[in-house]
Amino acid sequence: MDRLIRSMVPGTMAILDLEDGYLDVRDPVRTGNRRESGRRRLLELCEWSRGRVNEQPLAMRINIAGTEDFARDLAVMRAVAETFQLAVVFLPKVESADLLRCTKVALSDEGIPAAKLIPMVETEKGMSLMEDNVVAALSANSPAVAFGHHDYCLDVGCWPFPGPDDQAYWEPVERVACAALSAGLRYVHPPEANLRDSILLGRMIAKLRGICGDGFDVVSAGMSQTPILLRMVEESSGSAIMHETFSGRLPQGLDEKRRLAEETCALFEENNRQEHSFSTDARAGRFISPHEYLAAVKYLRGSAHA
Repeated sequence: MDRLIRSMVPGTMAILDLEDGYLDVRDPVRTGNRRESGRRRLLELCEWSRGRVNEQPLAMRINIAGTEDFARDLAVMRAVAETFQLAVVFLPKVESADLLRCTKVALSDEGIPAAKLIPMVETEKGMSLMEDNVVAALSANSPAVAFGHHDYCLDVGCWPFPGPDDQAYWEPVERVACAALSAGLRYVHPPEANLRDSILLGRMIAKLRGICGDGFDVVSAGMSQTPILLRMVEESSGSAIMHETFSGRLPQGLDEKRRLAEETCALFEENNRQEHSFSTDARAGRFISPHEYLAAVKYLRGSAHA
């Protein structure tokens, strides 16, 4: 992990994820144990790295303020901030202005060096309070607002999850991005599941450029995707933006939806490693989030009782 942090390309930032990164969707009881193990390893990393020069900025995604996991995250955050350059803290599932304010106060009370707080809109309720969340972000001196595509799709009961070639994918993106940009904040876009599809990723970046201009950042789904995204962002900068018309490729028939759900579950279970919350289908270059797996399982259970 220390070597990974030090090897990050300029202009990129590693995210230490204490929330979704330790989910165990196949055995939820184990999620707490995995998070605790992850905290211990991060503390060991900080101890090992202490005193070494490292100017590479880091980001952390912590658990929701007010939860037991959040309280346990604080010691790790303090250690990371003292050892590395903790530049950004992502706050998941922000559904109220009070949650953002309380998080800021809690971090200050714990003496954790100030980092830029970025609220994440990831639920239907959070989306309905988008304007309030932006006002709170401004008052907390947040530089940006992030959208959590996978959490949001799971929360609203969507199956299958739309992709960048679907208009349904862009409707919530535009709502979050436009609210953030109109307030002078940046927009942070979630990872795309296709790891190596440069054409699709290029179209996604072009669409983001059309919506946001230069006011956006993108989270990569993996180290193999990062250089592709960097190239796409660089190539789109200053160029004429093509505003795509999306026809939509989401399967409509029940049989097709069920087939896709079964395939997603099979691929996730076949490729899921014990230490990862996600799966990667290396042959297809596809990232399968735990949220997409849960949505597929839920759909199959519902269709079986229909």
